[in-house]
Amino acid sequence: MKIGITYLYVIFRYGYPHSVDDVLAALPEIRDLGFHYLEMEGLGRVHLLAMQKRRKEVRERLDECGLHVHNFCVVDPDLVSLDTARRKKAIDRFKLGADVADYLGAETLHLASYAPPVRYVSARPYSLGDKGGYAFADRTLVRIPRGFDWQKVWKALVRSCQACADVAARHRKIVLMEPRVGEVICSVDSMLRLIEHVERPNFKANFDTGHFSAQRENVVLALEKLRGKFANIHISDNDPVNTDHLPVGEGPTDWPEFFRVLKTMNYSGYLGLDLGQSRPLVEGYKTSVETIRSVAAALKLKIDL
Repeated sequence: MKIGITYLYVIFRYGYPHSVDDVLAALPEIRDLGFHYLEMEGLGRVHLLAMQKRRKEVRERLDECGLHVHNFCVVDPDLVSLDTARRKKAIDRFKLGADVADYLGAETLHLASYAPPVRYVSARPYSLGDKGGYAFADRTLVRIPRGFDWQKVWKALVRSCQACADVAARHRKIVLMEPRVGEVICSVDSMLRLIEHVERPNFKANFDTGHFSAQRENVVLALEKLRGKFANIHISDNDPVNTDHLPVGEGPTDWPEFFRVLKTMNYSGYLGLDLGQSRPLVEGYKTSVETIRSVAAALKLKIDL
């Protein structure tokens, strides 16, 4: 297994929106933290187009820093729009994202299901904060709009995932869906249902320990339920009283059993540290790596950084 770092580092370090110059500045920082593997994103149309335009600079900086991008996420809520025309344009942008992922050498592409199209009286469950960065709302209030039809929401998501999986297949890549608290796909069972309905062999889950814990799933049982159906892991701890992504070892997750089950699966992929702002980021990354290595050593698991 390989410990990497997710794009939350760039978002929390430089805010959102941020520029490609910020991305270029973050890469040596990630190297200096000791990482060699990372995830990157195209954060909306403007940022994605900028990443595409400056992809040569980004690849050169990655190579200079000895960094490998293994996963690329196209962040575009229109991918699940109920408006067919808007969804089609978003899928065209996803194709552009797949080209960028190819150029950067990523093995997987990444999706989210986004919040359902209801009216939020309070904060949305997973949204941008006032000062940049992501805000995780612990409590949301909604109003169901007239004419709301859950089956239409579900069908739009399934069709979008099928289209994205077909794009990824042409690039010989797996496409991942990340379950997130408060979104259409938030639980293990909703993830399993989506995989069943999409019916694409290259469509798999991104297993997220922090979000599953915040959803009050048993993380180890969730891992077993998704056996053979995930192809990447976002790793963080969590106290289910909120959605904070804590350093590994600072929550109730049973990490020895988690890694023991991973060992039975012969998982050799990535563990992307996906930490929030509950404490200084650098300290959290260091303690998380130490905890993972300690647990892995006891199980005689090989862990690369």
